This record gives sequence, C-alpha cells and structure tokens, in this order.
Amino acid sequence: MRNYQKLYYKRYYKLLPDGTEKEVTRRECFAPAEEPTPTNPYKQRWYYDPEASYAVRLPRSPLGESLGKRNAADLKKEERVHSGQAKRRDIELDKPVSLEEDGREVYLEIEDENADVQAIIQDRAVLDALISVLDKLTPDERELWELMKARARKQEIAGRFSITLDGVRYRENRLKSIIGSDPVLKGFYTDN
Repeated sequence: MRNYQKLYYKRYYKLLPDGTEKEVTRRECFAPAEEPTPTNPYKQRWYYDPEASYAVRLPRSPLGESLGKRNAADLKKEERVHSGQAKRRDIELDKPVSLEEDGREVYLEIEDENADVQAIIQDRAVLDALISVLDKLTPDERELWELMKARARKQEIAGRFSITLDGVRYRENRLKSIIGSDPVLKGFYTDN
C-alpha cells in the first residue's frame, strides 16, 4: 500500500476522543505514534482523503481503530482497481472498448505525439517506389540486389554468377543505374 503520509494535503486534522475535529499542522498530524500499552492497546491510525486533500489523525480508541481500518481497506481497494485497469489497458489496447449504437466496435486510439507524420508518409512513398522498381528486375538482377544488400564480397558474387570481378562491377553499376534512373525515385532525391 502507498505511503499516504508522503502526499501533500491542504488541511490536517486531529479527531478528538469526543468525536470533534481540530485543525492542526502537518507535523502534529503525522507526529510519531505512541506504542500500544496494556491500558490502551490500540495502534495509532490515520484517515486519508487524497481527493479532498485532507488527512486526519485518529484517536487511539475503538472508533479510531474502525475508521482507520475501513479507510485503509478502501484505499487499498482503490489502488487494486487502478492497478488492474492499468494492466488491462496494457494488454487490451487492440480490443474494442465499447460498441456504437449501430454495433460498430470502438477502439482506444493513442496518439503518438513524437511521430512525424509527414516523414512517415514520405518514407512509405519512397518504399513503395523502390518496391515497384525492384518488381521490374529480372531474377538475376533481383538476386544480385539481395547479395549487394547483404554486403556479400565481390568474389562470392563472381562465383555465384560464374563471372569475373570486372563483370561483377559492371553488373552492380548497371543495377544501380536502373534503380537510380527511375523517375519516381529520382523525384524524391532531387527535390530535397
């Protein structure tokens, strides 16, 4: 359970044994508790209301005992509810939170404030253009592209295609030229 004495409250009270309250300072409210004795076996308890922003030092009596325990139980239950809701939200973000009147599902949408939407759109357009160009390549050119992307050694590429190292350089340059000459891709890099 949270330590409610560490929170800031606007008002502090002391509940007197006769049931009346007296406004006190924070220091008086949270003063160290006296040890239970055989004549007064009740522990020191407090009543916290974070929403209303006040704390009450309860008397060491049956009244203080019951109020303090009930308040502690309520606060603990509230903590569990909030904790459970947070866990469910983490797990169920992709599930509907309610239904519209016409039966459509309503989802919780969280906006990413750090996302640069324009950059995402442009990156997606460049990727689509590149995929379009790659789809037009022959199977050998496609394989060469994959080897270049994997940073394969020229010796390995020459052995794969049974060509010389000069042949590898020629094919790599030709492939770069094909990809670089696409008008859509060119538009992305010449505008900037």
